Amino acid sequence: MARYSQKPAPLNQLFDKLPLLQQQQSLSQLQQFNQLLNQLLQEQAHGCQVARIHQGRAVILCQSAAWATRVKMQRDAILANFRQKILPELGGLDIEITPKARISLPQEANVVTTPHADGDACRRLQQLADASSGPLKERIEQLIRRRNDK
Repeated sequence: MARYSQKPAPLNQLFDKLPLLQQQQSLSQLQQFNQLLNQLLQEQAHGCQVARIHQGRAVILCQSAAWATRVKMQRDAILANFRQKILPELGGLDIEITPKARISLPQEANVVTTPHADGDACRRLQQLADASSGPLKERIEQLIRRRNDK
């Protein structure tokens, strides 16, 4: 038998390395930030949105100086809520004024809360199988087939 130089990696570590999954998680997190920002600004945040998380800081885009001032006045409360409910290690808020930016209205109906655990696991396994080759791919597909047969 051949000896392997590496130990098998747990599946959750392999899933965390998938770029599509990381993008999906960051998009979901941005949606959570925007929903919370909308709640904190009393459902009137048509001129503001959290655009990205950059170097541990949330970047909030505002369409006008008036919106930026309103967000700055509530900065401490917004940051405390973001840390408490979404991302405890958030370093701070950066507020940028971008008058020409298209800031979309919050769409509560289109936000998916939590996917069904079995469907999510099967989808992740299928992504892993697509990224793999050889015997590992065959074994993962076998797991998927067994799960679907139940």
